[in-house]
Amino acid sequence: MYKKILILTVLLLALTISSLFADKSLERIANEKGVEGETLYNDKKFVESAQTFEAAITKLEEAVKTDDIPLDNEKIARWLELAFNGYYQGKKFEDAIRIIDRQLKLDPTNYTYINYKSIILKKYLKRIDEAIVVLKEFNSTKRSFKVEKKIASYYSDLEDYENAVIWYQKAYEQKKDATVIEKIAIIYLKLDRNGEAITAYQDFIKTNPNESVLAKTYKNLGKLYEDMGNNAKSLENYEKSINLKYSSDIVLTLIMKYYEANSYDKALEKISLFLKNKPGNSDAIYYRAMIHFNREEKEAAIDDFQTISSDPKYSKLAMGYIESIKSE
Repeated sequence: MYKKILILTVLLLALTISSLFADKSLERIANEKGVEGETLYNDKKFVESAQTFEAAITKLEEAVKTDDIPLDNEKIARWLELAFNGYYQGKKFEDAIRIIDRQLKLDPTNYTYINYKSIILKKYLKRIDEAIVVLKEFNSTKRSFKVEKKIASYYSDLEDYENAVIWYQKAYEQKKDATVIEKIAIIYLKLDRNGEAITAYQDFIKTNPNESVLAKTYKNLGKLYEDMGNNAKSLENYEKSINLKYSSDIVLTLIMKYYEANSYDKALEKISLFLKNKPGNSDAIYYRAMIHFNREEKEAAIDDFQTISSDPKYSKLAMGYIESIKSE
């Protein structure tokens, strides 16, 4: 009797379990796949995770067709994002791009997707020409400063400077940006079009940028003239830059240039400014010592050389000058 009851119970349990699985909806299967995908991702099984999320999306789309449930684009977008992350982390870059294309169907104007796609094509798949095409297509629907600047940088990486300057100019039309005008000027120099490089900076200055940006522009223009060998114009623009915003780098450059030109009074003026901002700086004191030495101001020179004699950079040199002066 008990044996019959036990057999009957087992049969009923088996039928119940079978019924549960038979009645499991596609939507439920999709959700279970989604949970499985997250578990795999957390276990760092990235590619398996991505494949599982894709399977979950497939099941959910089947459920929409066969079970007449509403399409949950928010859930699909989340699973696509996780699938992309899985393929990206797993270095399956072709699959990552395939997922991005699906994401773009849901959200065609999302720059983040285009940005990732262009980076993967350029950096990992070494298909920079294709990356440029992707960016241009996106930009054709609505012009963007960020996109046009990136296109320009990609052309620059290809050393296609003619196209690079065209796209930097397009970006500059969108936004009068100091970094972009600097890029334009640098490219003009590469193309041996120095006059246009100078004009680019001068045109930017006419837009009345704020003092910080203007200071940087004068600094860049000073460096441009320096590279061209025009020392007078270089000094003029460096001076304009520090009058707007102090910069230790530029002031030290001016000290060196005035010293080399034997313009000692101007060099001392800049040394005083430098030491006001960086008291005890060995570089500035070294140039002051050398000016004293050249002017035969021996005691003042010895004092400065002694001050920097403990600095490893100047120690040997300073002691040599001290001995030379004392031996006279």
